[in-house]
Amino acid sequence: MLLCIVFSANAQNKKKLSLKNFPQDKVMVVAHRGDWREAPENSIWAIKKAYEAGANMVEIDLAMTKDSVLILLHDRTLDRTTNGKGSPIDYTLAEIKKLYLKNGHGCPTKMRIPTLEEALQTAKGKVFLNLDKGFKYFDLVYPLVKKYAMEDQVLYKGEATYEQFNEKYGNIKDKICYMPIIRLEKGQGWDMIKGFEDHYPVYGFEFTLGETEEHLIDFSPLRKKGYRVWVNSLWDELSGGHSDDKFLEDPNVYQWFIEKKVNIIQTDRIKELVAFLKSKKLHYKQ
Repeated sequence: MLLCIVFSANAQNKKKLSLKNFPQDKVMVVAHRGDWREAPENSIWAIKKAYEAGANMVEIDLAMTKDSVLILLHDRTLDRTTNGKGSPIDYTLAEIKKLYLKNGHGCPTKMRIPTLEEALQTAKGKVFLNLDKGFKYFDLVYPLVKKYAMEDQVLYKGEATYEQFNEKYGNIKDKICYMPIIRLEKGQGWDMIKGFEDHYPVYGFEFTLGETEEHLIDFSPLRKKGYRVWVNSLWDELSGGHSDDKFLEDPNVYQWFIEKKVNIIQTDRIKELVAFLKSKKLHYKQ
């Protein structure tokens, strides 16, 4: 009987991996292309190492093969991250699977390029996925996400206005979890935000800031309405000058994000960010 109770409790806990259930008072850690310091970017191993390091979400990039299979790849070509050459659209999946991924030093490994389906299988019940460089593929992504019952575990993102988003994906918009990207340094802001607020319940908003805080807006009103606020700590030009690498000089660099009411941070330094958040009791272990 005790065994059944324990099993039942574990099963219930597993079902709770839901974007909607992530605590608003905690900061979500997003691993940029997985933990690429430990494994090739956008690899299955990078996804695993990311959630083992404490990431709540893994950002992945999508590309298409010649035979219309979605794979994980950031660049337009295979050259930088694999031992292949040229565009993935010129290769079938079988041909893609013959290639090896390179590590961060540019050396070939024994790891292969994963399909989106393989990434979903790896992440299911363990870590959220964020789809980057994939806006044009959402209609192909959704059936796969639905197949694995991961609708509330996958975050779709794009730079479209509400009108553009609705025109392209009005047929599935109510079935997915979506977040618009707002580029403050390019003059985008409250008008674009309001376009979504008036018509569609987004999960939150991602903001890019430029190299300084010149274009920064007050995120407090959005947080009070229940929206998540995402800012990247990857590079100065995205974070208003508060990038991951500043951590080497100032271990308190991430405090800036907390003070600005950011509760989703995409990082290239998972371990450092997780350690900081734990010290502030702001990390959430899934």
